Amino acid sequence: MEKLIDVVVVTYNRLPLLKECLLSLLNQRDNLSGIFVVDNHSTDGTTAYLSSINDSLVKATTLSDNIGGAAGFEYGVNQAMVEGTGRYIWIMDDDTIPNIGASSALLKTAKQLNDTFGFLCSNVRWTDGHATNIAQVSKDWPEKISFGLVGTVSATFVSILVPKENINRLGLPLGKMQIWGDDTEYTTRLSSFEASFFVSDSIAVHKTGYNLMQDSLKTIQADRIWRFKSMYRNLIYIKRHYASKRGVLKLVFENIVTGIGALAAKDHRLNRFGAAFFGTWNGFFFNPDVHFPDEVSSEKSKNEERSKKILNG
Repeated sequence: MEKLIDVVVVTYNRLPLLKECLLSLLNQRDNLSGIFVVDNHSTDGTTAYLSSINDSLVKATTLSDNIGGAAGFEYGVNQAMVEGTGRYIWIMDDDTIPNIGASSALLKTAKQLNDTFGFLCSNVRWTDGHATNIAQVSKDWPEKISFGLVGTVSATFVSILVPKENINRLGLPLGKMQIWGDDTEYTTRLSSFEASFFVSDSIAVHKTGYNLMQDSLKTIQADRIWRFKSMYRNLIYIKRHYASKRGVLKLVFENIVTGIGALAAKDHRLNRFGAAFFGTWNGFFFNPDVHFPDEVSSEKSKNEERSKKILNG
């Protein structure tokens, strides 16, 4: 049987969840040609655990510093493109637990669509069964509903499948986005190229501490406010590149209103407002380059000292 999928998992200090994620993936090994794990310089024993895995399917890299989630995905997707042998790349966080049939459902849909799609995303649920990481639907979303597919324009890096051909054409995720929004940009880039779909039969559980759909600038923990600043910057970038000027202005207004609303928070009011204001402002001057696998591969060879490869099997 041809193994068609190279998986990319980015991890940082969530060893119990990483173990669960990898166990679920290894139980679907008939569909997988490689599992590329990027360890963002974890300090919780992840490095030792990865080095102890005696399975040639798992190909782990521990970075010498934490380069951020977005850069981790750029690194991992590039590695899977250069070293992997599959036809698709399956991208996920370390707290994504795909159900046993998740990969088969994605492959079935890919075959059904004759590989003519930008990306496919799974039906993501939180631990209590409620929906989370909900994909944004397209205007013609019901077109293939009879096949259990919903048209989408963007999704998160919690179980998406991308043909390698698309990555060669459109490039890698934007590592400079740091966190929150890099997945939205990348999936929007892919769906702008080819229609993309939510696959209801491919189920994955996102084992976050709480349902992230509850997050808001007003209520988020103080040590995570900086993530919103990155998100507002990244979303302005996305609107500038994929939407109309009216769409950009609408988002600016919404961001500022959200920032003003955050002034009523219980703590760190000015920091919350500043995340919305300065994040939005920075978005107009943020123009990261899109890299392609060969480019990143060349850059990687010039900076080998930044990472230590863990050899398995």
